[in-house]
Amino acid sequence: IFRKSLDVLTQRHEALRTNFHRFETGHGPEPLQIVFRHKDSDLSFKDIREMQEAEQQAYIQTFKQEDQARGFDLGTDALMRVQVLQTDEETYHLVWSFHHIVMDGWCLSLVTGEVFGTYFALLEQKQPELAHITPYGQYIEWLERQDERAAQEYWSSYLAGFEQQTLLPGLDTSSKDQAANTVFATANETREYVSEKITVDLDPAWSEAMYRIAKQQQVTINTLMQSVWGLILQKYNNNEDVVFGSVVSGRPTDIAGVEHMIGLFINTIPVRIQSEQNATFVDIMRKTQEQALASGAYDSFPLYEIQALTEQKQHLINHIMVFEN
Repeated sequence: IFRKSLDVLTQRHEALRTNFHRFETGHGPEPLQIVFRHKDSDLSFKDIREMQEAEQQAYIQTFKQEDQARGFDLGTDALMRVQVLQTDEETYHLVWSFHHIVMDGWCLSLVTGEVFGTYFALLEQKQPELAHITPYGQYIEWLERQDERAAQEYWSSYLAGFEQQTLLPGLDTSSKDQAANTVFATANETREYVSEKITVDLDPAWSEAMYRIAKQQQVTINTLMQSVWGLILQKYNNNEDVVFGSVVSGRPTDIAGVEHMIGLFINTIPVRIQSEQNATFVDIMRKTQEQALASGAYDSFPLYEIQALTEQKQHLINHIMVFEN
């Protein structure tokens, strides 16, 4: 029944019946997306109930690492696969892998929601109730219709006059002579970058205060966070004009049902925070909100195209900020 539920999902969504091939054309190799009318979902099962709990945990950990190392062949593999490991009589561990080319993080809850919705309906021998699906192809057609020149003009104007590069403390070793680096030249510049995950919980009083400020000023929490981050970067860089990257959902509201579509929509765009003389924090927030609304029409313009319009090129963005609610 679980396999059938996965098949229902795969059959409903074009992105999950997709492979990518490079074809030789007169202009060199051209990548093409091929959507199959039917493609089997990739599900495998392994029973590890015989193992002790510690052994199971070690097995699962190794299994995940091997699965990640295996990667995907874009031309032949199913680009989403599910592996079910049975750990006890009624306990299972699912390893759910997909290639980012077919979907983004927004899709995860849609995918799991649909599969388990179908699974529990079929268990009770009922017909699953599933929302109508707008084909992903409609989004590709929408992209083709976008005004490229208008987008270029918008982003050129948005970034006009931005001359520096915005850096984070200790992450840049290539330009020690920059004024920005003198603010935070430290011993850790010689160390290698080490990725860490740091979790910070805000207590309810802080959270409520943030929501209250955002509501009073008619801005989103995302705008509030971006404005705060921009001001911190201004201090670190000793510059009142900073740029960082922001990930946007990229789902155009003028496509009906776009919020239920499975596919890759996200894009990274630059966010510029400038402080005019004597500007208050409220002024900065409001300006950031206005710019976010204006940028919305050009959210889908590729980042590499935006970078090409600037003197910094690929150094325009040093880090990105992702806001999820």
